[in-house]
Amino acid sequence: MRKQRFLYGCVAAITALSLASVGQAFEKSEAKTQNALVPTSKIVGSYIYNAGDESIASVDDIVMNAKGEVQYLIVGVGGVAGLGQSQVAVPCKAVKCSYTTVDGERECRMTMSMTQEKLNQAPKLEQENHAELMDNNWVTRNRTHFSVDSALNDKPAGKLIAYSNVNDVTVQTGNTDQTTNGQLDDLIVDTADHKVKFAVIGIGGALGIGESYVAVPFNALQLTENEDQEYTITTNVTTQQLNSAPKVTSPDYSELESQDFQKNVNKMKNSKKQ
Repeated sequence: MRKQRFLYGCVAAITALSLASVGQAFEKSEAKTQNALVPTSKIVGSYIYNAGDESIASVDDIVMNAKGEVQYLIVGVGGVAGLGQSQVAVPCKAVKCSYTTVDGERECRMTMSMTQEKLNQAPKLEQENHAELMDNNWVTRNRTHFSVDSALNDKPAGKLIAYSNVNDVTVQTGNTDQTTNGQLDDLIVDTADHKVKFAVIGIGGALGIGESYVAVPFNALQLTENEDQEYTITTNVTTQQLNSAPKVTSPDYSELESQDFQKNVNKMKNSKKQ
């Protein structure tokens, strides 16, 4: 997948968006599913629709903080056939997602109560490395444009991480010989609290052929950025644990809808590096 190597940072003045209010972004809907676990790969590349059922934007990326709390959707607006588009950072609080089954396939249908014209007028992301997300004045102006209230607390969001920066990154397992095993293939967002709960790791195979997938708790991973703005991902979960873990099936990973399956996956969460 396309990699964008840019650094997202937050100063203490930038506060975390509230991710738990009723009726907020990615809220549960009457979708044909028992819970609302949505793969990031089902969000990135999808369209956002307005109240008139018109497509008004395409999702280019997801931005979360180090705790996995989704903060923004980076979307493309304007342009023709994808050319000449500008990017804006839509607070996740301004978007609703219904994860539904259509013609036997799962899809994330995102909506927001904003016209195309209004969305096109949103503050643009123009600086290198999307430095606007470090500017408290810009963040406040952006929040006002989308009619998003201030966060309920004043704790800083900390570093912000783009999905595109960690997708396909090799996962370093917790073996004493430092053997690498697998790569990060997807993230699973719980739409009830707008937080990444699981990471899907591809193991085995060659060049993506014959690869199988396992889920681990997101909090079992440690994401570290170097001075070149590249990420490494480490975990104390061992290669043996990954190979013996229950498999999930791409692209929906529907096995995670089972509470018992989630419990088995969460047994690995205590393996997180301290």
